[in-house]
Amino acid sequence: MPARYKVIEKVNPQDRQGPRKYYPSLQTDGRSKQRDLALEAADRSTLSDADMDGSMTNLLNLIPKHLADGKIVDLGEFGTFRLTISTEGAATAEEVTVRNIKKVGVRFTPGPAFKKMLDDVVFEKAK
Repeated sequence: MPARYKVIEKVNPQDRQGPRKYYPSLQTDGRSKQRDLALEAADRSTLSDADMDGSMTNLLNLIPKHLADGKIVDLGEFGTFRLTISTEGAATAEEVTVRNIKKVGVRFTPGPAFKKMLDDVVFEKAK
């Protein structure tokens, strides 16, 4: 099934009086929840849907644990997860403490198989 996009009109934030332009904007089609993925994955394996759901839950619980331990979580061809931080500077190195860390985030970098799949996405204009 193709990914759908709609057309939206945007103003140029640097020239609000200038001409508006039109851009494609992705349109989501609901959510695929963990249970849905587990059922579909179980159909492709020898695991029951409950075993698959349990395995997925275990994996998903391990990712933040390993990130918090300072690791990059490498899921092979799928991709990697790593922590990111937003910080505030200090006048001297001695003044830097954990309080200079203002926000923690996660960055996902797709692996080769994931990137290949993205190259093959087909788009369709929504009606």
